Amino acid sequence: MDKINAMTHETLIEFSNVSFSYDEDEENIKYAVKDLSFTVKKGEFLAVLGKNGSGKSTIAKLANSICVPSSGKVFVKGLDTSNSENEIEVRKKVGVVFQNPDNQIVASIVEEDVAFGPENLAIDPKEIRTRVDDALNAVGMYDRRFSETHRLSGGQKQRVAIAGIIAMRPECIVLDEPTAMLDPKGRADVIKTITALNKDFGVTVVLITHFMEEAINADRVMVVNDGRIFAVGTPREIFIKNDLLKGCGLELPDTAKLCEELKKSGISIKDDILTEEEFVREIVKLAKKTE
Repeated sequence: MDKINAMTHETLIEFSNVSFSYDEDEENIKYAVKDLSFTVKKGEFLAVLGKNGSGKSTIAKLANSICVPSSGKVFVKGLDTSNSENEIEVRKKVGVVFQNPDNQIVASIVEEDVAFGPENLAIDPKEIRTRVDDALNAVGMYDRRFSETHRLSGGQKQRVAIAGIIAMRPECIVLDEPTAMLDPKGRADVIKTITALNKDFGVTVVLITHFMEEAINADRVMVVNDGRIFAVGTPREIFIKNDLLKGCGLELPDTAKLCEELKKSGISIKDDILTEEEFVREIVKLAKKTE
C-alpha cells in the first residue's frame, strides 16, 4: 500500500440526527441509537467506546448501510445510505470488520480469502494480484499467503479479515470489537496493525471497542451509552473524566487507574498519563525530585 495524505478537513461519514430501532412494534419502540450527530474526517482515527448494549455495533452497521436509519440521515461522501441505489458505492467506500474472524473467512487459503472481495467487485485479475499482495504486506501476513486459514491463530485470522477489506480499497475501515475474541497477544497484534494502517498509510479508521487501552492512539474518542453520545474529545481529554466513564459502565485505562491510586496515596502525579512509557518517565522524574 502506498502512503496517502494524513487527516484532512474533508468529511467522509456524517451522521445527522440518526435514530435506529430493531423493533417492529411501532407502539413500543426501543431505539438502539437515538439522535446521533457526528462526523468522521478523511484520514481520522476515531475510537467509539461503550459498554455492551450501548449502541456501538449499530453505529458500525449504519456506517455502511447494513442498516439504514429509522429517522435522520447517514451520508458517506455525500451519498445517502438510505437510498438503495447507493448501497454498492457506500460499501466500496466503507468496509466493516466484525469481532469473530471465523465468520469472515470464506476461503481455505489466505491469499484466496483476501482476493474474494476484489473478485466480487469484478476487478481485473492483474490488479487483484497487486491488491492482495499489498494488503497482506500491510497487515504483516504476506509470508503466510499460502497458509491454510483454519490453521491460523485468532489474531492472524483477524488480520487476514482486515486484509480482505483493505484489498477492496475502501476509504474507511470500521472495526466492530475486532479483538473481543482474541487473547492478549492477538489483541496487541491487531491493534498494532490498525494503528499502522491509519498512521502510516492514512486509512480512515473507526474502531469500536470497550477496551480502553485500544483507544489511546486515536485522534478522537466518542463515548456512547444507551444509544446516545455522552462525550467526544481527545484520549487525554476523555480519560481524565473518571466519573463520566464509570457512569457509562467503562473503566480507565490501566495506567490511568494506577495514577489515580497513586494520587489517593498522596503522590503528586499527572492525571493525563496514558501509556506505559509516559508512566515510567513520570515515575523517574518524581524519583529524581525526592533524591
